[in-house]
Amino acid sequence: MYVPADNTTTSSRAEQAADPTRPSAGNLIGMWARARRQITPWAYPRLRALAVMRFAIGLFLVGVGAMLLSYGHAQLAAVPLAGAALHFSLAFLDFAVVRSAAYAPESAPLASA
Repeated sequence: MYVPADNTTTSSRAEQAADPTRPSAGNLIGMWARARRQITPWAYPRLRALAVMRFAIGLFLVGVGAMLLSYGHAQLAAVPLAGAALHFSLAFLDFAVVRSAAYAPESAPLASA
């Protein structure tokens, strides 16, 4: 059976990039910064404090991993070191969102309820 293709949505990447209301997300930071609308209303005003806390937890986990390495538990030290890498990357992305929110236009609300 023949079904006509009446798809009117923008399917090509060029048409999506030409849309001025949608910022380009060519990298991970751009995608994370666009997702700031999905952050809970409680956490969004406190992103800088949460990023600092994640960075401090990452430093603590690096210390625990270094202590375990010094005692010769290399396989066990991989767990806190992997957690530290995760916390550092999340803190970096949170700082990127805070920086992008600083340059947001005044007319656009940052946190919608």
